[in-house]
Formats: sequence, structure tokens, C-alpha cells
Amino acid sequence: MSTIGYVKQTGDNRFEGVINGLLTWRGKISLQPLSDAVSENAPEMEVVAENGARIGTARYRTSSKSGERYVNIAIKHPQIIGSGARPIFANLGPANDQADPDAYAVIAN
Repeated sequence: MSTIGYVKQTGDNRFEGVINGLLTWRGKISLQPLSDAVSENAPEMEVVAENGARIGTARYRTSSKSGERYVNIAIKHPQIIGSGARPIFANLGPANDQADPDAYAVIAN
């Protein structure tokens, strides 16, 4: 697992930050709430690049070991991962080098 960026929680289902650990793409991102969920398994958020392109989705998950909630991200944009490639999956986790409790590392898995 490696840290590919950092985000800060700015509200309910809202995060803003940067992805800088991918070889093919670097930039500012935001996780924004989705209001058009069509099923209970639908993502709660979309991942949006600074130019407004929707590059992925995010959803809350619950850890089977600790029972704690965390955010799981899937980056799916073909210009980032390549055409036909599998999504890049990442979780938001504690940012160990940050004192701010609203700061999270984007950890690829």
C-alpha cells in the first residue's frame, strides 16, 4: 500500500485535496456527495478533478475487523488508468504526518 495523495474533510460527504502519487496523473480532487443514488449499494460520492471531470466514485464501508467506517475510492477515468484497465482502488486513512484530525491520506490498495 502506498500513499498517493491527501484530502481534508470539508463537510458531510465532502473532501478536498490532491492526488500526486500516480505516474500518469497529478492534480487537485474533490469528493462530492451524489444525490441520485439508485440503490443501497450505490456510491455516496463522486471523485471530481479540478477541471470538473468526474474521475471516479467513493463510498463508505465498514471494517469487518474494527467495525469503523472508512471511505473507499475507485478511480476509473480512462485518461488516468488507461483504456480497458482496472480501476485504482484506495481508502482514506489517518494521515500520520498531519496533526489535523480532518486530514486523511489516500492509500492505494
